[in-house]
Amino acid sequence: MVKGYSSISLKNTLVERLEAIQAKETDKHSEQKFATWLTNILYQLADYHETLNRYGPFLEFIDARENRINLVDHRKNKPVMIYINADRKELQCDLDNKSDCIHIGFCYAIPEVYKALIDHGFRPPKKT
Repeated sequence: MVKGYSSISLKNTLVERLEAIQAKETDKHSEQKFATWLTNILYQLADYHETLNRYGPFLEFIDARENRINLVDHRKNKPVMIYINADRKELQCDLDNKSDCIHIGFCYAIPEVYKALIDHGFRPPKKT
């Protein structure tokens, strides 16, 4: 083992999925090795969680069901309902009466919200 490094084991099925993602994301002329790419992804994940814990602890995700996402805003000490407007293809905050407030931004960082959006007909833009 090299000083300053640790080894981890991953299931082959996970490695295959990650390699497929890397192949789609990296430039065809890139010489970046899989281990370097994965290390960068893990640093981004660690940064994301540290930032979320530092700046976002006042917002809490409760659940996503039917056409709404339930949050709690601990600064305002209130529940927050975010509604999925499938016709307009947007999220709408019941507390702020907006579609671009901090509660909406927080929702886009939650994987369960993406599943709910897809269930309501939202589709990612087509690559050109």
